[in-house]
Amino acid sequence: MGEKSTTSDSVGFGESVPLRKPSEQVTGTDNGVTNLFSEGSESSINEVEILKQNKMRNIAVAVASFAFAFFNYGWQFAHPVTAVEVLASMEKQSAPLSAIGNNGKPTVIDFWAPWCSNCKVAAPTLQAVEQEYGDSVNFIMVNADVGGNWPLIQYFGVDAIPHLAFVSAEGDVETALIGPMSRNVLKADIDALLNKQEDCGKAVEVVKVCHDDLPYKMYDAFGNRPDSRRVNFEQK
Repeated sequence: MGEKSTTSDSVGFGESVPLRKPSEQVTGTDNGVTNLFSEGSESSINEVEILKQNKMRNIAVAVASFAFAFFNYGWQFAHPVTAVEVLASMEKQSAPLSAIGNNGKPTVIDFWAPWCSNCKVAAPTLQAVEQEYGDSVNFIMVNADVGGNWPLIQYFGVDAIPHLAFVSAEGDVETALIGPMSRNVLKADIDALLNKQEDCGKAVEVVKVCHDDLPYKMYDAFGNRPDSRRVNFEQK
């Protein structure tokens, strides 16, 4: 067989491109090789620049986020949310009085005032309990310092605050707890209100306490006027 010529200037499809010696000069007319390397270099440079820009942007975003978090923490540390602000915020989000006995949910009514030290002590616990039960319970805050609330205060027989009235889903005021209470006490009475009477007769693994027998009772403002025990503020 004859030897294949290696001096041919033409390169067929599928054949290897011969390597050039370092001394050989690559011209712009050499099959466009110069243009290919030039374009590839520019593309690589552009990609590197884009990566650098993205990296700098990510660093800037991270630094800005850290600075914002640090500033927010410093602001909250210098301007802590007071107990009165917590109670006022809860009052703004309170369920309407018309919900008592009309939406199938038990109700906890907290009578408080900005000057009441025990109300301030109880604020974090009450807020945590409200957040835990969410929409399953009506939480209503009544500011005793507002003159327009006096008829409501007199109706519920409030003579000391904080006064928490526990009302069944049917609208019956079961009891009132006076003073700051622990989270476990509040939850125990609320859980009892949530358990329907018909559910308590069923076989369950955990013994339920029905609202007819609240585990914690303190003050019955309706003992001398049982006909007023059922509350209904729905406008008809």
